[in-house]
Amino acid sequence: MHFLWLVIMMSFSLFVAPIEMNAEAQEPLEDSSRYVVIFNGEHDFADIEESGVKLIREYENIHGATIELENSKLESLKDNKAVEIIEKESVVEINAQVTPYAFTNLNMTNKYPNDLTGKGIKVAVIDSGVATHPDLKIKAGVCVLDSSDCYNSYHDNNGHGTHVAGIIAALDNDIGTVGVAPGVEIYAVKALDRKGEGTLTTIMAGIDWAISQKVDIINLSLSTPNLNPAMKTLLDQAYKNGILVIAATGNEGTASGDTDTVQYPARFDSVIAVSAVNKNNVRLPTSGTGDSVELAAPGDAVYSTVPGGYMYMSGTSMAAPYVSGLAALYMEKYPHLSNVEIRELLRENALDLGTPGRDRFYGYGLAQVDSAHLLPEPVIGSDGSVKLDLKDFLSKYPSYNLYRFDQLIVSNSSNPTVYDYGVQGDVEYTVYPVEDGMEQTSKKYKAEVTLTAPHFKDLTNSLWYSRHMIYLNSQSILLGLGDQLMGPTQQVTRAQAVAMMGRALELNKTQRKTRFSDVGKNNFASGYIESAAEQGYLSGFPDGTFRPDQPVTRAEMAILLSKGFGLANSHNTSFSDVNGNVTGAQEIANIAGSGITLGYPDGTFRPYEYMTRATFSVFLARAENDFFR
Repeated sequence: MHFLWLVIMMSFSLFVAPIEMNAEAQEPLEDSSRYVVIFNGEHDFADIEESGVKLIREYENIHGATIELENSKLESLKDNKAVEIIEKESVVEINAQVTPYAFTNLNMTNKYPNDLTGKGIKVAVIDSGVATHPDLKIKAGVCVLDSSDCYNSYHDNNGHGTHVAGIIAALDNDIGTVGVAPGVEIYAVKALDRKGEGTLTTIMAGIDWAISQKVDIINLSLSTPNLNPAMKTLLDQAYKNGILVIAATGNEGTASGDTDTVQYPARFDSVIAVSAVNKNNVRLPTSGTGDSVELAAPGDAVYSTVPGGYMYMSGTSMAAPYVSGLAALYMEKYPHLSNVEIRELLRENALDLGTPGRDRFYGYGLAQVDSAHLLPEPVIGSDGSVKLDLKDFLSKYPSYNLYRFDQLIVSNSSNPTVYDYGVQGDVEYTVYPVEDGMEQTSKKYKAEVTLTAPHFKDLTNSLWYSRHMIYLNSQSILLGLGDQLMGPTQQVTRAQAVAMMGRALELNKTQRKTRFSDVGKNNFASGYIESAAEQGYLSGFPDGTFRPDQPVTRAEMAILLSKGFGLANSHNTSFSDVNGNVTGAQEIANIAGSGITLGYPDGTFRPYEYMTRATFSVFLARAENDFFR
């Protein structure tokens, strides 16, 4: 018969040297008739209920129960087809050992990325409970011991659980210490009593409760040398439910580390096994070693909360909650990632220690805060260009929506690089992931830039058309008016419109005689106008004129852009004020079908409305560069 050992790290005095408490194996309760039973398939307690069998506790998340059984019925129960596993109840007990560690408080404050605190992440600490403390805030809790030991709910009358909780979540204030993730929601589970004693049943009951609370992380700073199939079944279920389970490797290691001393539950595949290092990132001699070690974390002379104050403790019990705290930061930063993906990211980011690659002492290495910037610092050009690199963002999310201030400028894109344009001043960008076609508004990421050039007195970055005008200006398609003016509200003439499109299409600009009676050789746009006519982009009026100084209408703009950029014919778009009698009706449909215009909110296009330099720039930028559509 295997007996359960749970190893936890204890200290009892604020004034003594650091001490380490290790559990030792205990004989099963004398004449005990309690057993933990795991049922086959859909079977449950009802399938074994009979005289001489008493239900003590039934588990919500697996088909299992703790029962009290007459000894004479044990063999028949083992033969019952409804029963898969039956384990005799066992106890744990703690004995103190002095440990000669004298390191100071380990401060994790500077390791926060992007001011993350673990906000909204639920962490269950299954231990000796958590005490009321000015440096801790508990979201919820439960005592799973026998009722006589739960007189004060989940309050910690031992100290170990409070120390573990402080490593994870001590508040960021002016007292004591600060946890890795002070914003997490701590779920305190008292599964060990004031003496540090508990049973397989109480640990399993704590895990079961945590699963039902839908926590994100379970911290287990305890261990046993024996494989308990019932506990494995429950932890596997927790992992399957999306919970990240993190446990101490145990303190049964040797100085040489040449034997496999990793304890359970850390040894289970569904659990992250954490070994302990000192301040020099060297493994503690007692820290468990073996192939199942996954990560290492500080565990030497760790300063944290205890009932009534603070204390130093050492061991793998202190290392595991550092990883739990870091995992909470990862989950807040990457809320779309599964527990499996968070686990993989923790491995990828670990600082390799010892033998290169994964090894028996440190696993993948020392756990690290994720330092990746999903929105790296934008690259700014002297021409007003802004380059946003979204490659890292797309490694976490399938696509995104990009806002400039409050204006959506890129919709559901997976393009890893975005170019934008602005004038002297600040520009604020916000990126939201898009998952399953829905913008995830709770997962926003921001980037801000300050441009030093170009400067135009009549343009600011908050104007919706400024980015289009500066883009065209950077390409020498739109020219300024002098005196640092761009003239966005001025009407654009037909000659100016053709010149702008001619520059975009790189038409022959040589000034020359044209086919139009009112466009002479000396007209600034004569070369572009004649070239556009040669290409069939325009034809002028029936009287042989072009009327270069007349404002261009929206319909004329549509004809020019549709022909100049070779837009495909579209028949799927209609406006209430555009019919077959409107010159350019097909071209208007073409620019709408190409995503260059949506028309006005009232369903009109207003084909005869004159255009300004700003509005024409918007349409031309969209025709010339798909990014603006």
